[in-house]
Amino acid sequence: MPTISNIIKEQLNMPDSRKYYVDGFVPLLKTGHKISTPFPLFSKIDDSVVEGLQTKYSGKDSSCSTAAAAAKPLDVESLQKEIEKQGLKVRDLKAAKADPAAIKSEVQVLLDLKKQLPADLQAKAKPVKAATKPAPNVQPKENNPPKPKVDITPEIAALQQKIADQGINVRNLKASKADAADVDAAVKLLLELKSKLPAELQPQPSKKGKKKK
Repeated sequence: MPTISNIIKEQLNMPDSRKYYVDGFVPLLKTGHKISTPFPLFSKIDDSVVEGLQTKYSGKDSSCSTAAAAAKPLDVESLQKEIEKQGLKVRDLKAAKADPAAIKSEVQVLLDLKKQLPADLQAKAKPVKAATKPAPNVQPKENNPPKPKVDITPEIAALQQKIADQGINVRNLKASKADAADVDAAVKLLLELKSKLPAELQPQPSKKGKKKK
């Protein structure tokens, strides 16, 4: 991009005699070199511009589609079939999260088709809804209630690391069949560290039913 290169050169206030391409790394500007006034190299592209470009280059002309739909008057039965077919097309595009410009174009075709219906049928026309499966009735586990979000500060993160390290220490002591007093002391320290956590981060006690005798 020669144009951008020239702009960068002007902003750096580099002399024309300076050689830009060298075999090894060398400082091209001396200490204390003054640069020109910097400014953005590329202009921001707003969402409105993006939408306009998407519509322009999407390969579909909504005006042509609308005109084609209006140019051929259909009988009511055929028109209702076309509306149902177009509604399914719109639904599939939305489900596939297609380009918004393409969805908007097909929705406009659907609306134009509905306008051709007699007035008494226009009020009855309803948008086609995607078939949805009933959500399974899943009961949340009582021993794993959702925990509210807590901001993890550096202090909390450090405390969690200490708890993890102490937990490993307890497991190692148990695995090596260490003295019971040493294990108890390590477990006590682990519990003390956990008690310093915010209430939202502390492990919830599990609710186990009593065994029947």
